[in-house]
Amino acid sequence: METALRLLKHLDDYAEVYVSSVLLLIFSTLCIIQVVMRYVFNNSLTWSEELSRYAFVWFVYASASYAVRYQRHVKFNFLVTFCQRHFKSPIYGEIIKLIALLLWISFLVFLIFFSFRLVNNQFRFGQVSPANHIPMFLVYLGLPLGAMLMTFRVSQHIYAAGKDIVLQLQGQTQQAGK
Repeated sequence: METALRLLKHLDDYAEVYVSSVLLLIFSTLCIIQVVMRYVFNNSLTWSEELSRYAFVWFVYASASYAVRYQRHVKFNFLVTFCQRHFKSPIYGEIIKLIALLLWISFLVFLIFFSFRLVNNQFRFGQVSPANHIPMFLVYLGLPLGAMLMTFRVSQHIYAAGKDIVLQLQGQTQQAGK
């Protein structure tokens, strides 16, 4: 049981890093191979450019989740900072932060729903990529998977923000009782 918990903790910390690293390696390697083939051997590969593009698309979705984990996305910091400076209690900034996270997760749920519909349509129509004949639903599957990873990460931030609000409210209650 302890080993499983350590594995889950490790995956929580590094899942996006591993996936993004592999996809970036594939993308970069294919681009280098394409350049060498085109300019050194004067012969272009028909499949590498398409495959590198799809690896890059999946890389973007995995990296977006990584950015959410470490809060590197554009945020409503202006409102949070404004509320913390201009109101007596910093809890207002935390509430704004929580509202922003809830709006973000609402958008991600919307994105997951409609992107799975897109993937389903691609699956039903059986479209394949021109050069590699990869089923296009596999290419499009990166979007809902990336959105699900981002939803998981935003959920972690919502939990932390809620916990911060509760702790601040408890602290205010204790100070008011003194």
